[in-house]
Parts: sequence; structure tokens; C-alpha cells
Amino acid sequence: MARTQDGITAPFSDPVYLKAAALDPAFSLLWVEPHVLVNRDIKAEVAQRVKELILQDAAETEQPVLLVDEEEQEDLGEGEGLFAAYHKRQKKDVGTSPALQLSHYLDLADGQNTLLFWALNMKTLPSLFRVAIRVLAVPASSAPVERVFSHGGIILRPHRAQMTDRLLANLIFCKCNAA
Repeated sequence: MARTQDGITAPFSDPVYLKAAALDPAFSLLWVEPHVLVNRDIKAEVAQRVKELILQDAAETEQPVLLVDEEEQEDLGEGEGLFAAYHKRQKKDVGTSPALQLSHYLDLADGQNTLLFWALNMKTLPSLFRVAIRVLAVPASSAPVERVFSHGGIILRPHRAQMTDRLLANLIFCKCNAA
């Protein structure tokens, strides 16, 4: 979606931002829909790409459910030690598919509190819950704001204490937006 130009990647081009916005029930895919002044085809393409990213991530984080096979239970029961009955074989979960969970999520999500929503729906949307835990745990960075304050501190030194607020704001703006 984001293009690299002259070896520089656009800010927020990492797919984790798209997945995080879509898996936050306060936003879901509402940020792509009505108020975006873009062609319908582009909106549909973006929404489809975000869904594909989420489903791809869900497939990668899919965890098999541990089950004991009857044949294996009989073999283990013959005496391989005290904990032989706990030996389990991994089998894939045959519950709802991630695609069905995503469809259900998009129907449910409409502005709810993120933590409350995922606490209530972690059992009904397990594949999406695992993806949401990963992408919503990405800490927000304050580095750009800290750089702006740092420039402000460099510009406003004791010998320039008479500077007006407006002049300081303009100088910081020029310094931070210089190419």
C-alpha cells in the first residue's frame, strides 16, 4: 500500500498500523468507509487488503488444540510411566475459520471499548484475538514530539528569553519542516 521512494519508506507504512486500526473495535473498518473522499474501488481495495493482512496474520498465529487420540490413549495406557496419559497429540482446531471470525467481528464492532470488547469476545473470536493481542500491544512512539520539544529547547535559550510565543512557534515550525 505504501510505496518506497528514493529508499525512504513512508511513515506508518508498516501493515501493523492497518491491522491495529482494523482490530480496534472503536474504528474497525469505519475509517475506510463513508467519509473518505476516494473512489469506491480504492476503498474496496484497501478494505480487502486490510482483511487479507489480518487473515494472513491469523493463519500464521493459529495454534493447534491438544487432543488425545483413542488409539494413542490405549498405547499410552500400557505403562510408559506415571505421566504417560498426559502425552497428547497436536490436532488443528476445527472451530470457526478466521475468515468467518473476521466477518462476525466486522458485524459486531462499532465503537466499543477495545479492552472490554476483546475481553468479552476472546472465546468467540480466538484467531482474531491472538492477532489483536499482538498488533494492539505495539507501543506508540513519542519520538517525533520529543524531537520538536528538543528543537524548541535549542531555539529558546536564556539569551533569547524575550522571544514571543508566535516567533518561537514559527522558528520551531521552520526548523522541524526544513528539508
